[in-house]
Amino acid sequence: MEHPSYLCPRQLTLMLVSLLVIAVFYFAGEGVSRVLPLPLPGPIVGLLLLLLAFKLRPALFTLMARHIPALLSHLALLFLPATVGIMVSYRLLDGYWPAVITAVIVSTVLSLLAGILVFRYADKQR
Repeated sequence: MEHPSYLCPRQLTLMLVSLLVIAVFYFAGEGVSRVLPLPLPGPIVGLLLLLLAFKLRPALFTLMARHIPALLSHLALLFLPATVGIMVSYRLLDGYWPAVITAVIVSTVLSLLAGILVFRYADKQR
């Protein structure tokens, strides 16, 4: 039985490599934000580092560009652990809701800005 094209071993391997690259830059961003006194969350720093890597190594962007839409189509799955964690631990957040909401808004805006930068870079590469 033949696998559908989206599940062929080579494509799946390349998608996993793309996911691994994203994870590496996520953890690199976390490390940088903990070591340096930056006012940015680790994932944002990771996105900026990934953008820099795309600029320095266009082949990395080319490798990942084909698989990003498939990864984005499953993006909602990444929110499940955080959502469940908040639902289970909501009592621990009593008194901290203004800070939590502010952090969510600021990090969302910064994530969108980083996404815009990546999109502009990707658009220029076409």
